[in-house]
Amino acid sequence: MRLTVTKRPPAGTDAKTLSPGSRYPMTVEVPDSATVDDLKLAIAKQVKSMYPDRQRLTFGDKKNVLESGSTLEKYAVKDNDTVYIKDLGPQIGWQTVFYIEYLGPIIFHYIVYNFQNIFYGEIFEHSEIQK
Repeated sequence: MRLTVTKRPPAGTDAKTLSPGSRYPMTVEVPDSATVDDLKLAIAKQVKSMYPDRQRLTFGDKKNVLESGSTLEKYAVKDNDTVYIKDLGPQIGWQTVFYIEYLGPIIFHYIVYNFQNIFYGEIFEHSEIQK
């Protein structure tokens, strides 16, 4: 199946107003039984910076979002149809967010507790509860 991938033009503008030098529209070949994930991988092969987590694909006038794991035939995508892409920007994994959110304050507390002379200019004696 051959699909055209392009950016959706802003509301009220002509479809041919994409910036010059843009890599869109582009043509992508996927099998007839392809899933949305297969389409995202095919796009990522052509545009290295658009890895699958960074893509949001829509189809049709109603802006139906193509959900990962679904087949293209579920959305009635046929040969020579146009699929619209939006760049969601760089994405980070949930583990990274977890470590930054929870490990950061623990390390910060440790540093302030043990190197108090750097922050307060003098050393305080800790109470029995703090030790």
